[in-house]
Amino acid sequence: MPVQEWGRRLSDTLRAALESGNLAAARRLALEGDGQARSLAKEYSLMYRGLGITIRVLLPLLRETAARAEASPGVPAASEAASLVHRFQTDMAGLMRRAWGDPAPPSEPPGTLDEEIARTARVLEAGEARFEQEQARLADEIVRAIEAGEGARARTLVDVKEQSQYLPLHDRLIRFMAESFGWVLRRFGPGELRHFHMATAEGQRPGFEKWERMSAAAFARASAFLLKQHMGQVAVREDGEKFTIEQAPCGSGGRLRLAGAYAGPDALPFVEERGPLTLGQARFPVYCSHCPIWNGVAPVEWFGRPHWVFDEPARPDGGCTLHVYKRRDGAPAAYLARLGPPSRA
Repeated sequence: MPVQEWGRRLSDTLRAALESGNLAAARRLALEGDGQARSLAKEYSLMYRGLGITIRVLLPLLRETAARAEASPGVPAASEAASLVHRFQTDMAGLMRRAWGDPAPPSEPPGTLDEEIARTARVLEAGEARFEQEQARLADEIVRAIEAGEGARARTLVDVKEQSQYLPLHDRLIRFMAESFGWVLRRFGPGELRHFHMATAEGQRPGFEKWERMSAAAFARASAFLLKQHMGQVAVREDGEKFTIEQAPCGSGGRLRLAGAYAGPDALPFVEERGPLTLGQARFPVYCSHCPIWNGVAPVEWFGRPHWVFDEPARPDGGCTLHVYKRRDGAPAAYLARLGPPSRA
């Protein structure tokens, strides 16, 4: 697959084949994938499970953060965190029922933070298994429709598989991450948020170590695959020193911002202090603040270099540009300075 195609999703390539009437190509794409996604059934499984892993890392960190705060009189941090987690897991359960047409189970009253974390872990585990089952079922239906010459029906099913099943669940997972970051920032400040992001990155370190062992080209391709599964628009280009990935918009933080997540009564906060969380900017969306830490500060501390170098990140139009340098020492010195001095904490 040429670099210029790295940002294109399998479902979009399949839709194009169906619209052109090339049913043979559509069937092949559904069954064999496009050289990145292994098949239509598996297209979004990696991202869905990956987000679940991140949430599982994040949940006990909410407990640890709340426990430190409880040492201060009058700070009901655990109950606040429990409410945050309860709302998330009930929302996810409801979204799953709507996506798959399941009857509603008996509702449970809000519990303690430990109880809500345990319930959420069960919802995530059951949901991941069901997600893969339902995505495979719809992929099979799409193949059968193609084989029957029903291109329009196949196209409709592709939309159902992506827009009705995957996207609502993906977006709620992302929103919970953003809400968790926002809670930490509001209650405990930028220093605690930086600590929270570093701890979350540490909990996912094996994945970053796998990335570190890749060639620059392989890592850029993996990065494009990851980013396009957030359902934004991704374009990739290459020059002599780097790969550039342009998101317009970014499918996670950018779409959150465009959807109005930083306005209204439940608005997410901005980080209002220049530093590594904001890449030196005066104001930065709280969800986006994890990227400079996970993909910059943490890799610099672990490996001596950032994995992604951001250029005009978290723009108001939802756009975000990042670079993957071909040389290990390719990141500009000015960019490294924006990440701050290494922490040995």
